[in-house]
Amino acid sequence: MNYVGTAFSQLAFAWKLYDYALDGKINLAELDRPLTFQGGDMVLVLPDKVLDTPNDLILALENNLVITFGAAAITLNRCREEAGLKLSAEIETEADQFIGATYQIRNAFDHDIAEPRWNITKPRFARRYEFGGIRIDLTDVGTKRFEYQDIGGPDVLFRMKDYAETHLWP
Repeated sequence: MNYVGTAFSQLAFAWKLYDYALDGKINLAELDRPLTFQGGDMVLVLPDKVLDTPNDLILALENNLVITFGAAAITLNRCREEAGLKLSAEIETEADQFIGATYQIRNAFDHDIAEPRWNITKPRFARRYEFGGIRIDLTDVGTKRFEYQDIGGPDVLFRMKDYAETHLWP
């Protein structure tokens, strides 16, 4: 549970950076220049012109969002494991529903964090999940690409974290 705050801070920062770029506040010419990092025996030289157009910047930031969202989802599931909350054979209680939904979101990102896909092939997981005023319908996602609206929007992951910290672990 040590890193859930960091994971969600990174996700919030990724959203803020994306919004900043959408508002045209990032100067691509200043950002996309050659850059060298040195330390000890390490020298890392990053090239300039990684991004050709402002649209390339937006796409890169959208990819960054997906990756940080996946990292936050994986971290939230890891916290659930560390709290000793096991995936129940029968999903009955509100806690079971949180656990099942968290596990399924994590699974979507686990095998390819940059291009997440659902992998809900067992009927017991293809269902509606309801906990703490959150409703997630995974009845028909099957193996399609993950989209934020599948869970009700990107804010739902933040709400899931709040639910867990309020109701399931300190």
